[in-house]
Amino acid sequence: MTKARTWYKIGTMKRIGLLSILPLILLLACRSGPHPIEPIPAEPPFAGAAEDDGVQAAEAEAFDPARISADLYESTMAELRAFIEGLNAIIRARNYTAWVSYLSESYYAEINSAEFLARRSEELFRRDQIVASNLGRDPRRVQKRVLRTSRDFFYNVVVPSRSNDRLDDISFVDENRVKAYTVDSRGNRLVLYDLKIIDNRWRIIN
Repeated sequence: MTKARTWYKIGTMKRIGLLSILPLILLLACRSGPHPIEPIPAEPPFAGAAEDDGVQAAEAEAFDPARISADLYESTMAELRAFIEGLNAIIRARNYTAWVSYLSESYYAEINSAEFLARRSEELFRRDQIVASNLGRDPRRVQKRVLRTSRDFFYNVVVPSRSNDRLDDISFVDENRVKAYTVDSRGNRLVLYDLKIIDNRWRIIN
């Protein structure tokens, strides 16, 4: 065998040997250390709602009730006195349809919910028992009235208790929302209504 042929054979064997161990080298290289993968940032759930909440929170934080002028306070008081007097007349007339027109859509939906009606049924039952006891009757014999619709709530709760409301004070929650108060004989300031301007009209939202 010539020297050239011998070197060619040796070179060939080296190349074959290198090729045979190349996969092992690559495998070891892959295991030699961590290869962090950059995480893909996930979008927060309800991103739109979160943005809206942020805007509303910023607006609420920016509102300062102290900036409400005396003129605006007085004009709003006059406006809401007329609103409540009209509402009282509707309640005295037992006009359910007209009463509903004073409510926001969200509040109307709330008073039709099973949870709301169940709570009010319990409150009404306790009130009826107290009345019976005050009249010398056995409260255990009081029959529970179950409210199943907003109409039941209107006739059994609103009509007996809300037909003579008197507005004594208001506080601004923001420029379009006001809490209306009455003051009882003991000087306690009680919330009558939570009101908001919706479609250019005052509406009850709570």
